[in-house]
Amino acid sequence: MNKKSPAYVLSFMAAICLVFGAGISVVNYATQGLLAKNAARHQNRVLCRAFMLDVADTSAEAYQQAVDAGIQTISAGGRLVYKCVAPGKESLGFVAGGMGFWDRIECVVVVSPDLRKILNVQFLDQKETPGLGARIEEAWFTDQFKCLELAWNDLKGQRVLVGANPAPNAPNEVDAITGATQTSMALMRFLNEELDRFRAAYDPNREPLTPAP
Repeated sequence: MNKKSPAYVLSFMAAICLVFGAGISVVNYATQGLLAKNAARHQNRVLCRAFMLDVADTSAEAYQQAVDAGIQTISAGGRLVYKCVAPGKESLGFVAGGMGFWDRIECVVVVSPDLRKILNVQFLDQKETPGLGARIEEAWFTDQFKCLELAWNDLKGQRVLVGANPAPNAPNEVDAITGATQTSMALMRFLNEELDRFRAAYDPNREPLTPAP
């Protein structure tokens, strides 16, 4: 066959695509179990950090044991809620998510049982700019949310304030990230939206809480 003919070129390209496609499929299938295990370990590690649970070591099994012993999952208004039952660390948590500057951001938000304060925020996933928006995962930023008062009596969108506001040093304010205004604003927007949704769902007087499936 003429190696310069369109038929040869197309056949060669098809063969190459078939070989590499099959190889990728095999690798993907072979690593599915490992990927699932790593994803579970990451989620458990974030949950342990968010609820400040004691963990024996850094193994996947240790994180799983800490989560199993310290956290219950319940359904409130159709929403999955994490209930921490570890002595002295009683609290509630939920996964909040929304669009950041570049992609979706997801985090675990932990609140006090009376919903008056945020106790912690830890991030599950973010793809913001390294050195700028990605700094939302740094301890200096997340530590600002610890014991942060929630302004339920303020206007919607102002339960939590990220960045400068007309009332400096407000009890519900955290500092924004310098050079990452869009990420900070996006975080504030979806946190406030998710807090309102969580409060509407978590109403023990409206419907009983049931174990999550």
